[in-house]
Amino acid sequence: MGLRVLGVNASSRTDGWTAELLDEVLKAAADRGAVTERLDLVRHPFPFCAGNYSHDPGLCGPETCLQGPWDGFGFIAERLSWADAVVFATPVYWFSLSARMKALLERMTSLENQGVWNLGKPMALVAVAEEDGAAQALSQMLLPLTYMGFVLAPMGLVYTHRRGRRTLADDPEAIPDARRAGWNLVELAERLKGAGFQAPNPLQVDGLHRAAPLEAQLGQGEA
Repeated sequence: MGLRVLGVNASSRTDGWTAELLDEVLKAAADRGAVTERLDLVRHPFPFCAGNYSHDPGLCGPETCLQGPWDGFGFIAERLSWADAVVFATPVYWFSLSARMKALLERMTSLENQGVWNLGKPMALVAVAEEDGAAQALSQMLLPLTYMGFVLAPMGLVYTHRRGRRTLADDPEAIPDARRAGWNLVELAERLKGAGFQAPNPLQVDGLHRAAPLEAQLGQGEA
């Protein structure tokens, strides 16, 4: 089986420009032999972060973050764990990333606080704006995801502005940029596979006991 690439679509639409541009990244990854999957957040609703870290950092982890059987974050966390590389895609709402993407990043604190389970995992970032704000939305994803251990692929920032364009193809740079990002994402994932990055001890950080790895908590083993 090839490397596994997950695309996360944080748009309210499953057939809009954000999904379309994300699909171009995934197509390029598939051309490199990767197994790809697109996850539309709108299909897996989840509540906002409960702020467990501020109350007690020991409560902020994958297991304690799940807020009930109706909480779609458990499925999202499992798919993030499944992936060897991830593409995060957001529309731009009022010069910023979408509320869904922001809510996801906040919930993903639980995947960083107790072991940094995405350490060294390559990523690409996609943003689609009506007018302005795409670069700002990309930066608002880049900083927290980097702190979470993700590694940006070369040329891995992809964006477009609609600005009266009727189709995505009317932007002469968007699709080539997306496909370049997908290609580089797989290249980086192949080169980084098995790399020994340093991270805080997942069992003991700042005197706090840490939970078992995410795969064990979700009942997963090696693929």
